[in-house]
Amino acid sequence: MEESQGAPSSGTTSPPETNPRPPAGGPSTSSKPRARSAVTKKRARRPPRASNPGYLIQETEGMLLVISDLGEGGPRQPRKRPRRPERPQRPGPPVRRARSRGEKPRASRRGPEREASLPLDINAAPEPGWGERLPVELLVRIFQTAVAEDGAVPFLCRVARVCRRWYDAASHPLLWRKVSIAPPKALTPHPTKRILVALQWLVPNRFSLLREFSLFHWKSHVPLILKAVSESCPHLMSVRLDHCQAVSTEALGALAERCSQLTSLNLKNSQVESVAVVSFLEAAGLRLRDLQLTYSSRLNAIVTTLSGGCCPELQLLEIDTGIQPNSQHFQLNIEGLQAGCPSLQVLRLLNLIWSPKPPSRTASVGPGFPHLKELCLATSAHTFVTNEALARLLCRSPHLRVLDVRGCSRLTPAGLYSLSCPEVEQLHWGLYYADVEVAQPQKDCHLLTWKWRGLRELDLSGQSFREADLEQALAAFTDGDPERSPALHSLSLKGTRVTLTSVSTLISSCPTLTYLNLSACRYMPRGMKRVYRGPEELRQCLDQLLSSTATREPT
Repeated sequence: MEESQGAPSSGTTSPPETNPRPPAGGPSTSSKPRARSAVTKKRARRPPRASNPGYLIQETEGMLLVISDLGEGGPRQPRKRPRRPERPQRPGPPVRRARSRGEKPRASRRGPEREASLPLDINAAPEPGWGERLPVELLVRIFQTAVAEDGAVPFLCRVARVCRRWYDAASHPLLWRKVSIAPPKALTPHPTKRILVALQWLVPNRFSLLREFSLFHWKSHVPLILKAVSESCPHLMSVRLDHCQAVSTEALGALAERCSQLTSLNLKNSQVESVAVVSFLEAAGLRLRDLQLTYSSRLNAIVTTLSGGCCPELQLLEIDTGIQPNSQHFQLNIEGLQAGCPSLQVLRLLNLIWSPKPPSRTASVGPGFPHLKELCLATSAHTFVTNEALARLLCRSPHLRVLDVRGCSRLTPAGLYSLSCPEVEQLHWGLYYADVEVAQPQKDCHLLTWKWRGLRELDLSGQSFREADLEQALAAFTDGDPERSPALHSLSLKGTRVTLTSVSTLISSCPTLTYLNLSACRYMPRGMKRVYRGPEELRQCLDQLLSSTATREPT
C-alpha cells in the first residue's frame, strides 16, 4: 500500500478520525494489550527424516569404498512454507509516523544490488559444504589421525561444534581412547567447576573405550576425577599423574579394583604417599607392566614390596629425582629386585645417589635380569656405582642393547669389557659436570669399541683418554672389514683429545654417520669445534679437515 504525502487528490474530503491508527511498532492508546494465555501449548517435535545420502559405504582391508547409489538419491527438496494471508486494509488514509528532528530516513532493508543478485528459484536448497558431504566413516578415520598423538581433548571438543555430521563423527567412542587433561585457565569465573561439570558428562558418555588417561598439574579434585574414571572406564590400561597433588589411597585403590586391564602407572613428580603406592602394588601388581616414580624419603618401602614378588610381570621400572637435586642416599638390594622382578626389560635409576646393599656371605650369584634390554644409571651428582656393582646388576643379561652410565666416573674400560653383554648397541659414558676429578688419564678405550663393533651410538664426552688410545679405539670402525659394515650413526667426542687424522679417517670410512660432536676438542682447528648434523655438514667437515695442512698443537 503506497503512502501519500498530505491530503488525497480527489475533491471529496473524508471526515477526520478522532483516534488515528498508531504507527507500526508504537504504543496503542485505543485498545488494551491482549492478555496472554496461562497455558501455552507446545507442538510435538517431529523426529528428523532420514534422507538418502546418495552413496554406500563398504569397508575392506585397510580402506573404505564410497559407492554411488544409483537408486533414489539426491537431496530432498525442502517443504514449502504456507504463505501468510494479507492483512485487510483499514478505511481512511494511511497515517505516516512523524519523524523526529535530526532523525535520518530509514534505508531499505534490501538494496537494489542484493535484489538483483537473488536467485530466481527461491525454493532451491542451498548446496552443503565439503565437510557435510563427507561420510561419517571417513571423518572418523581423519579424526583418528589427528588424535593419535595429542589425544582427544581439546580437538574433538572443538570439531564437534562445526556441524551435526562432525558432531556425530566426533562422538564415536573409538576416538576417545587417549585423553590428556590439564587444569583450566582462569579466564572465566569458576573455571575448575566448569571443567568438572564437563568431565561428569564426558566420562559416562565418551570414555567407554578409554585406554590412556593423563592428568597434568592438578592441585585438587584428583581423587574425584579418578573415581569417576574408574567407574566408567573398564578398558583403562594406562594412568599418568604428572605434577598432581593430593593423590589419595582410596583413588588408587579404586583404579586397582575396578580397572582390571590397568597395566601402567606413572606417578612422576606427584605427591603420593608410599602407603598408597604399596597398597596399589599389592592389589594390582600381578598385572602391572610399567611403573614410574619420583624419589621420596620412603622409597625403601616401595622397593621392598617389589622385591617381595608382588610384580612378577613388571617390564619397566623408572625412578628419578625430578627437577630438584637429591642429596639423600639409599641402599638397593640388587639380588632381591632381580628375584622379585624377573621379567624386567628396562631399568632406569636417574640422578639417584644409591649404593648396592652388601650381599650376604652365604649368598651365591644373583639370578640377574635375563630379559633386560636397557639399563640407565645416568647421574649428575656423586655416584657409588663401581665395576663390582655394575657386574652384579648385569650378571646374566645377554640381551642388553642400551647401557647409559653417564656421570659414573668410578667405572673403567676394563670393568665394562668384563660384562657378559655381547650385543650392546648404545653406550653412553660421558662426563657432563665439573665435579668429577680424574687422578690420571683413562686408558684401554679400544677394549670397548673392539668388543662392541656393532655400536650405533657412542658417547665419550669429557673422558681423558690419550690421543693414541682414541685413535686405536676409532680404528674399530674404520678397519675396512668387508664382512662387518660400520653401523655407527652418532658419535660424541666433546672435550676429548681426538686428533684431526682420526676424525677425517672416521668420516670417510663411516657412510652411516649422521651426528658428530667435536665441541671443545683441543686438537681440532679453530672454527671446527662444533656439532655436525646430517651428511651435508659432515661432508663439509671432511673437506675442511683434508684441506688443513698441519695439526695444531694444544694451547
